[in-house]
Amino acid sequence: MRLLRCLFLLAVFLCAGSISLGAEEFLWVEGEAAIRQTMSRHGWYDSVEKDSLSGGQWLSHFASGEPPIAEYALTIPVGGAHHFWVRANSVAGPRLSYRLDRGAWTEIDLTGAIENVNIASDGKPDMRFISWINVGTIELARGAHRLAFKFHSDNNNHGGLDCFVLSRQPFMPRGVLKPGQRTFKANPGYFAWEPDVDPSTDKALLDLRGLNEEVAGRNGRVRAAGDRLVLGNGKPVRFWAANVGGLIHRLDHQSHVYLARHLAKRGVNMVRLHGGIYSSRNPAVDTKKLDDVHHFVWALKQEGIYTKLSFYFPAWFRLDPWHKQGDRWSFMMLFFDRDMQRIYFDWADALLKTPNPYTQIPLGRDPAVAMLEVQNEDSHFFWTFAKKSAPPERWERLKQCYGDWLKGKYGTLDKAVSAWRGVRLPGDDPAGGKMELLSAWNMTSGGLENAPRQRLRVIDQVRFLTENMRGFYTKAIAHFRDEGGYTGLTSCGNWRTADPSLLGPLEQYCYTAGDVIDHHGYFDHNHKGEGASWSVRPGHTFSSQSALSLREANPLSYVEVAGHPSIISEIGWPMPNMYRAEWPFLTAAYGSLNGLDGIFHFSVGSAGWDQSVSKFPMNNPVVLGGFFATALLYRNHYVQEGPSVVKENVTLDDLLALKGSEVFVRPALDQLRAAQVPPARAGRIGEPIDPRLFYVGRVTRSFAGKPEDSHVLETTEFVDPKAKTIRSATGELELHYGAQVVTLNTPKAQGAAGFLKARGGVELNDATIRMANDYGTVLVVALDDEPLARSKKILIQCTTMDQLYGWKTSAPGGMEGQIVSVGAAPWGVQKIQASVALRLQGPGTPRVVACDENGYPTEKKTQVSCSVGDLTIRIDETIPYTVVLR
Repeated sequence: MRLLRCLFLLAVFLCAGSISLGAEEFLWVEGEAAIRQTMSRHGWYDSVEKDSLSGGQWLSHFASGEPPIAEYALTIPVGGAHHFWVRANSVAGPRLSYRLDRGAWTEIDLTGAIENVNIASDGKPDMRFISWINVGTIELARGAHRLAFKFHSDNNNHGGLDCFVLSRQPFMPRGVLKPGQRTFKANPGYFAWEPDVDPSTDKALLDLRGLNEEVAGRNGRVRAAGDRLVLGNGKPVRFWAANVGGLIHRLDHQSHVYLARHLAKRGVNMVRLHGGIYSSRNPAVDTKKLDDVHHFVWALKQEGIYTKLSFYFPAWFRLDPWHKQGDRWSFMMLFFDRDMQRIYFDWADALLKTPNPYTQIPLGRDPAVAMLEVQNEDSHFFWTFAKKSAPPERWERLKQCYGDWLKGKYGTLDKAVSAWRGVRLPGDDPAGGKMELLSAWNMTSGGLENAPRQRLRVIDQVRFLTENMRGFYTKAIAHFRDEGGYTGLTSCGNWRTADPSLLGPLEQYCYTAGDVIDHHGYFDHNHKGEGASWSVRPGHTFSSQSALSLREANPLSYVEVAGHPSIISEIGWPMPNMYRAEWPFLTAAYGSLNGLDGIFHFSVGSAGWDQSVSKFPMNNPVVLGGFFATALLYRNHYVQEGPSVVKENVTLDDLLALKGSEVFVRPALDQLRAAQVPPARAGRIGEPIDPRLFYVGRVTRSFAGKPEDSHVLETTEFVDPKAKTIRSATGELELHYGAQVVTLNTPKAQGAAGFLKARGGVELNDATIRMANDYGTVLVVALDDEPLARSKKILIQCTTMDQLYGWKTSAPGGMEGQIVSVGAAPWGVQKIQASVALRLQGPGTPRVVACDENGYPTEKKTQVSCSVGDLTIRIDETIPYTVVLR
């Protein structure tokens, strides 16, 4: 496996006339280099961003009639198997076939396309995309060959071919870049971030793979020990994690291996595999998707990375079309609908019981599968709970369930109505044993204030829905264990509610049926335009904002449940916000302070580095590029866990009586789900406890303690409203939310993030940081787990802002306004203007090494000066990682 990873370093060779594959191991051919072709270009179809194309051009066709053909002459010096890749249009139903010499036409499967880039000049998400497709391996004899391509879609035979590659060694796409190539293209004030494919050698000065176990699960299953997680050998563990979705079905197995190593090197030790093994309108298990899951879990396991399986989200499956009843997402169905549950358990059985051909054991019995998630982002207490969300037949089924529950409590439905003081609803059917349910709005404080007569009826409904959800979680987990043989950890849900005070604690109570309490959070705001909830396009408007200001709902705040480990399985700063460098810094620092056991960044978009802009990016310079220091300080506990500054004891009876809680947070939703919240019906979003306490220490809730034993820490010692500062109870973190700067000061990790230019010098225990960039982060961490002053290997990591080459908005600098162009690869990073003065102790002459994007030493010389007690390092403007050795 190590040898395979080292085969990615390649070079380029082209000769005149017939195109030859030389000793450099690969052949890169431009689509427009055909020796003959019958293409008909179309003005609209050909209106594309040429910077996104190899050689600045492509070969395209959009016209009816005979399918067009393009033919290429090749010379192969060494016969044998060749990896065959094409960069072509894969969107909106194109069909592309190839023919080698006089052989038969072979259609290329375009469903596995990766690096899908919208190249439409107007940014519209129509059919003008370009993607890399792995055709497979083909045998090529030594000598001359002819390779032809044919476009033959039903829609005007449309298609576009940018280039194709034949390689004797495994090939890893990087947009328009050939192996070993750099373009150095960057916007003014930025440098190009375009690392080569990582050969994964021991020459790297930065590699966190050693933090992981040799093989995930080798010591047994991860388990809960009270409110913390431990490995199979009992060693405490935190999970610095990533989300990976449908991408795995587009990647080949070689790319699975590369991605696993790419993540492990940057400190990732768990992946939430977030996707179904079925199609949106067909419940049958897709065996190809299941095989992809099996192989990817195996690849992660070899790199010491555990897996959290997340296989159901109501937006992935339409139960209704299957029953010929319309087209609706399946929100709330799983909790009560027998058909949905039967399908769901079939999926669970396929996942947990099918032997994995790559490990020889089913996933259910594989200790590398550390967590299993019952469902994603669904709740009876969210705004999707409404009669209009379900087909009539299924809503009637829920009414029947409610009627049965009421008869169990009161004996008859008439007695239930009497207990409600005669409150009836038009949909009530006592004779049929069915009783109507009110929508989510009616379960909020606003709904109760609007219709106070319904309160007793609402209390019964809330109790029924609580028991229904928790009952399903219990049933599902029992099925996983009894039928699937699964003995690992479980998490139930991760969602918000229509009223965080009245319903939020009940949602969390339902989750206690599982082992781990999960939640989601996004810092997403003020991005507007068609499709802004899931895409970034020209014409959209936005403004950049830092979460350090505390002006918007912050994804870092959460309420811990006593006796259960806590994770956040989705967190992100969606684009087009330019202030994203703080994301890894804040999640690592405050996640540590608050005792989070797992932080799952959302989400991975490619096997290497992203080549285009997306709504939820992770594989770009300021996020994934910020993992070396942040993963290390989080996983190695460089930041102290804080004390419980708020401890709330609640009783289930009080919560079910809708007495609510004074301990809750504002929901930090992504735009896709925030759109489901009625603008005039937001529930009670007030904050009885000071929300700044979440930055002082842990906020905990217990469903077992006595309410009179609750406590809230007096804030005056830690919160200064006049100075707009919050100091953590540990004294290691200080947030200046007025100036939008945070500092970290611990024995083994020190740094600052935010608007550092205005702050001036940041004096810390063992380092002084200065940054002339308006915004950025600087972290100084010990790579050898020693205090910084005595450390023999120190990393100085700097991140600023990133944007694609050609990114342009109506406002100067691309920070806000209307998007004019999203640009094209490569990503650029704002040039670093920073210096760090270290106060080192002990023997050893310091040696300063500038490292590249993959953590390998470069030949660049770093400016260093010494004074009494200080080693001052001026960071090279194009170097993200500087390592000090002694």
